[in-house]
Amino acid sequence: MTTEHPTPHAAARPHQGDLPRETDVERARAELVSALQEFEDKINIPKRIRRMREEEPAKINAAIGAVGAAAGRLVTLVVVVARRRR
Repeated sequence: MTTEHPTPHAAARPHQGDLPRETDVERARAELVSALQEFEDKINIPKRIRRMREEEPAKINAAIGAVGAAAGRLVTLVVVVARRRR
């Protein structure tokens, strides 16, 4: 039976099991990049509009039409109210 004595340098080195494996680090990095890209996509309104225009042009056209119709009604309402006050 042999007894292994640790060398003085062995105590200074961390055990192999204590260090994260490179694949774990790469996976964590990829998850972080993905999360940051999702966050940027959510807060970058012009980018979202461009993507929607490319992927779903019917939706963006409907939204533009609805905003235009609402603006037209608002202008009409303002003109009617202004004429009645005279």
